[in-house]
Amino acid sequence: MKKIKCIYQRNTLKKVLLFSLLICLIFFSYSQQRSVPDLIRLITDRQFPNNPLIKGSYSKGTWLDVEHATLPKTMYWSYPVGVVQLGMLRGSDITHDKNVLKYISDNNNISADAFFWMSWQLSAFGKIHDLADIEKLLRFKIAGSGMLDDYGAMGAAILESRLRYNAKISFNLYQLIDTIGYLITKKQDRLPDRTFWRPDSPDGSTIWADDLYMSLPFLVRWSEYKKDPAALDDAALQIINYASYLQDKDGVWFHAYINGPDEKEHSCCKWGRANGWVTVAIAEVLSVLPKDHPKYKKVLDICKKQIDGLVKLQSSSGLWNQVLDHPELSWGTETSCSAQFTYAIARGINKEWLDNSYIPIVIRSFHALIDTSRISANGDILKVSASTSIGSDLNYYNSRPVEVDDQKDRHGSGSMLLMLAEMYKLLNKIK
Repeated sequence: MKKIKCIYQRNTLKKVLLFSLLICLIFFSYSQQRSVPDLIRLITDRQFPNNPLIKGSYSKGTWLDVEHATLPKTMYWSYPVGVVQLGMLRGSDITHDKNVLKYISDNNNISADAFFWMSWQLSAFGKIHDLADIEKLLRFKIAGSGMLDDYGAMGAAILESRLRYNAKISFNLYQLIDTIGYLITKKQDRLPDRTFWRPDSPDGSTIWADDLYMSLPFLVRWSEYKKDPAALDDAALQIINYASYLQDKDGVWFHAYINGPDEKEHSCCKWGRANGWVTVAIAEVLSVLPKDHPKYKKVLDICKKQIDGLVKLQSSSGLWNQVLDHPELSWGTETSCSAQFTYAIARGINKEWLDNSYIPIVIRSFHALIDTSRISANGDILKVSASTSIGSDLNYYNSRPVEVDDQKDRHGSGSMLLMLAEMYKLLNKIK
């Protein structure tokens, strides 16, 4: 019996020593590379010159007055920019750059002023002179309907700036926040079981995994902002319902579910960034969902099942493939989804719904992501898949172009900033 106990103790000691050696190697390697604060500054600082802000003159007279008014200039209103703003705010916790909050506050107040000025144009003249980079925000006004990705991610960033950083909110921005809340909670299309979906998508009547991020980060903040627990309940419900349509037995999610009159099945492929949106959205919900909430355990089970499935698909480089379960495709590993998975797992460790056995997983991906092959010397995020609809076969996904990271398309910047901020916390926690 003593011999067995001695062997057990030796094995345990070996595991402790190996883990300690791993941590030492991590920090030696980390010290040789670009620091996290420097990388956050590098990516953040690229946003300012690329997106100068200009207040409009917002003339309300004749159509000629409108045509001669000074047009506003803002960051392009889109869901990737909403993620960028959220990432910039989280990064500013580390860099203490006060310019970030002012810039985001100014941008969103100008956007709100522009929205109501252009809404007035539409009401007064039946047309808008110039959409000034907020056409997606105006889509529900012009077309009579909108999509979650038109306002959910940007709305979440606006609420984050107010709730966490006490950003200045103009009257028009208050009104815009309420408009977004109404659209998502009251007007958004839902199935009979309350699941968000896209009945009129160009890809057919579909449920998109992406829409978990386009709705849930807003809903959890809306719940806090309005002191309305029903919005948080709704967020948990969406995760459970979406998983019933899209999560496979291996834990990984299909990109979409086709819910047409003659076809009811998941789409062909397990696309990386769609799964990334899911992991980030669930992490945002679990960060605030009380452990005694009736849906907490189910949400946590869905989260762990997906992450354990993703861990098995991590490539030898530490990153994940653009189509997760098809490493043979020529597209290779993709940056944005790898950053999203790293963020979600690191947050789970930091918030303690994942244990420390996941640390080596994110250490590997972290080091691959901060390499110059993924974050260039001037802050470009490299090897990011372009925006993607629902593909019917593997070839569609494999032929997607690499994104050019400009003011409109920046699917990598926000996810990378979120990842860096969360990994900074984790690295300091395990020192």
